[in-house]
Formats: sequence, C-alpha cells, structure tokens
Amino acid sequence: MENQDRTRFASAIHGTFEIYSTKPVSEQLMDIWWATLKPYPIADVCRALTKHISDPERGQFPPKPADVIRFLTTGEKEQLEHIKSQAEMQWLNVTRAIARVGTYRTPTFKDPITAASINALGGWPHICAKTTQQLEFLQKQFVSTYVDFEKSPLEKLPGHIAGLEDIQRAKADKKSSFAALEKGIEDFRAREQV
Repeated sequence: MENQDRTRFASAIHGTFEIYSTKPVSEQLMDIWWATLKPYPIADVCRALTKHISDPERGQFPPKPADVIRFLTTGEKEQLEHIKSQAEMQWLNVTRAIARVGTYRTPTFKDPITAASINALGGWPHICAKTTQQLEFLQKQFVSTYVDFEKSPLEKLPGHIAGLEDIQRAKADKKSSFAALEKGIEDFRAREQV
C-alpha cells in the first residue's frame, strides 16, 4: 500500500470492526495494522477483509492481522477450494429456502454473492421451478457462478432477489405508473387544446 491508501485502509478496518460491534480501533492499533499489512496492495487487503468476514468459521470473530495475511497469502488452489466449499454451504441455504420460502415469497440471504448467483442463474422463481434432478445440475452452475462472483467487488453484484409475489407487485406498480403517465399526457393535451 502507498501512504495515500491510509484513509481507505483505516475506513476498511473501522468498517470491519463495526460489523462485529467492537470498540473503535485506536490510533496505536491502527498503526500496527498499517505496518503489518503495508506490503500488500489496498485492493487485496480489502478483499481479504471481506473474505474473513464472510468465512463461516473464522468470520464469527473480529480479524487479527494474521487472519488477513492468511487470506492474502494462501495459495490460489487452497483459496479456490475454500471458495468452492463456501459456495457448497450457500447452496445448502438455497435448497433450504426453496423448501421453506417457495416460489412466491422472496428469500433473504446474508451472503450477497448467493443472491447475485441466484439472479445470474435466472432468478428465484426459475430456480424454484426446477426438479430435484435439475437442481443437482444447477448446483454445479451455482458453485461456478459463485466462484466467479467471489472475485467481484460486492457493490458491482446484482443483489435483490424477487419471488413471484414481488415480481407481480412490481409489474402491477409499473402498469399503474404507466396508466398515471398516460392520464397525465391526456390531461396535458386536453389543456393545450383549450
């Protein structure tokens, strides 16, 4: 990292510790974090913090610099296996939600990559309409998509999942909005002709 990255770095560390509802990071502690992680690019450090937070086991506790370094230095193959394992765990959450929530209601997932992967595979109603055999095939696609999205910044991922109720409500809202727009145009034209 370069000195101009210090503000972004501090923001990432403070944000991470806010998630865990811990006391704010002191300046002395921030200096230790900075000195320890300075050899790594800021983008990689932010990505490693995100990986720590979303790790089902280690992410239950606030990170230490060594936790972040582990994500920064683990081999590509180990990281890929870890991400695939995470994707498999998330797929279990998806299949549970299919049974619990169904096609009509909208599920909520804590992991934004799961939501993005569902959208990329056709959306919630599309996935819910699959047979058990089709879901087994879709699981492979989900894992592959999840692995690809894991490399993307979270803010660039499509996040909202919609069940059929929400989709139908949105269509009805669009129709009523369009009808109101048409009425407004007609009223405007009527005033112009007078």
